[in-house]
Amino acid sequence: MSLPGAAERDGSASASRSTESGRGFPRTVRLTARKQFQTVYREGRRVRSSSFTLFGLPNTLGHCRLGITVTRKVGKAAVRNRIKRKLREVFRANRDRLEPALDLVVNGYLGCAERPVAELEREFLRSFRALARRFDR
Repeated sequence: MSLPGAAERDGSASASRSTESGRGFPRTVRLTARKQFQTVYREGRRVRSSSFTLFGLPNTLGHCRLGITVTRKVGKAAVRNRIKRKLREVFRANRDRLEPALDLVVNGYLGCAERPVAELEREFLRSFRALARRFDR
């Protein structure tokens, strides 16, 4: 099967616009291991909002990393994946402006799927600033 335009993209069938613009979600900005999540939960601080809970813990990497969890209580796989996509997009769009460097874990809630991305973005940035202030003390 040949996809139109694949040859122009070095044969890749799924080129992402976000990685082309340098705003992708590479492995270096993700929390990937269960142990990393548990460390943030255990040693970090938390801020609750109406759409999610944001946990954070300072790191020495010089940039923020993100992990997202959405439990099955929130809904079926399609709903959980929609929430994760929205939260990843919010992080991608703002990750260069997030200071200080923190390991972040976001636990998405039920109403998060219906919220517009712009509203989630405002809520995320507000929660991030509150979390950063807690570490400045």
